[in-house]
Amino acid sequence: MVLIMLAIFGVLLVLGAPILAAMGVGAAVGFAGSGLSFSELCRPIYAGISSFTLLSIPLFILAGELLGKGGMSALLVRFVIALVGWIAGGLGISVVVATMVFSGISGSVNADAAAIGAVMIPMMTKAGYRKEWAASIVAAAAGTGILIPPSITMIVLGTIASISIKQLFLASLIPACALGIAKAIVIYYRAKAGIEPSNEEIKFSFAEVGRTFIAALPPLFAPVIILGGILFGIFTATEAAVVAVLYTLFLVVVVYRSISMRTLYEVLLSTVRLTGVVVGLVGVASAIAYMFAYTQASDALVAWASGFSSHYLLFVTIVMVLFWILGAVMDGLPALVILMPLFIPVAQSAGMDPIHFAIFSLAIFGISLVTPPIGTACFVVSAIAKVEMRALFSPMTPFIIIMFVTILLLAYVPWLSLALPQSLGGYIPRG
Repeated sequence: MVLIMLAIFGVLLVLGAPILAAMGVGAAVGFAGSGLSFSELCRPIYAGISSFTLLSIPLFILAGELLGKGGMSALLVRFVIALVGWIAGGLGISVVVATMVFSGISGSVNADAAAIGAVMIPMMTKAGYRKEWAASIVAAAAGTGILIPPSITMIVLGTIASISIKQLFLASLIPACALGIAKAIVIYYRAKAGIEPSNEEIKFSFAEVGRTFIAALPPLFAPVIILGGILFGIFTATEAAVVAVLYTLFLVVVVYRSISMRTLYEVLLSTVRLTGVVVGLVGVASAIAYMFAYTQASDALVAWASGFSSHYLLFVTIVMVLFWILGAVMDGLPALVILMPLFIPVAQSAGMDPIHFAIFSLAIFGISLVTPPIGTACFVVSAIAKVEMRALFSPMTPFIIIMFVTILLLAYVPWLSLALPQSLGGYIPRG
């Protein structure tokens, strides 16, 4: 029945059905074929979404939408360009830095791609960047957002895997910076080699940095409030989301007055739609995970994966390929809900701490989200840049390669993921 369920899901995806509908129909057929009632289908769906921590998801989405529609992303971009735009390939590197900063507010990879892409893609193409290269830089940069607190995917992962959200946020910071630096190196090298524009006309100015910093200070303070409050135990992730919404509302309505009532209505409507998709995916994926357990398919999968746990490199390679492919096909989030509870015990037997494995896995799913032709961030940037999806294959390749290399480094250097949880969070590694 699990194979039939997955086959139905795959066929519906190929036919163009929305992923939530494809998963839902597949799960319903799987439950019916296994002799389970409709109420049995509802139970794991409800259990999957009835978490207090998940209440933070619509609130972080709302905060990100408010800042994006309120023009705050443009202020952040101007500051980052003044700060690093003078480096070879500086406009592209500015995209990476600005996306990492904006990710600390929005929590959504697609929101990052949309907000930064809308500002930076026209600016880069005007400066001589090919449209497909500009779009690829934005997509690649957005892939790092999955590791930037308050990442929605990270919150879901912590909830389903019973891992402290605070510890996950701490663990993600160094790996996120490592991935950001790796992507900046690709952009810098191509600019220095003359493959892409180097933006040598942009000059560094302390006065410009100071001016743009002051203008961007209010939105820059948002991630400080969110992360600082969580890391210092002032409030939980859900309470931090409430504070983020109140603060961003204050900025766009009172301080900048950059959002109208009509736009506010559109923001609320967009938030409801995105929340419905995210929470719906979590619920249906929970039902599929229940089917895996009920039919003992999960035991077979774990037994198969356990056979590689004594060979660390082989285990890491299999996880990278499996999670990359399923994350791209299933949009990352549902794949995470299904796979993570199964693989964490296997990862521990292979010698990986649960938090180390969680960060490693999130980084892989970050590649899935930016892999053409089905990575969701690629859909966003191709629409903004008005380029065909196939045009992104070649320029995205160096980013995907460098991301895989960096993730291998994360797998073999646990310190990158565990240093901050140990030193600041009092975490004791396991595995």
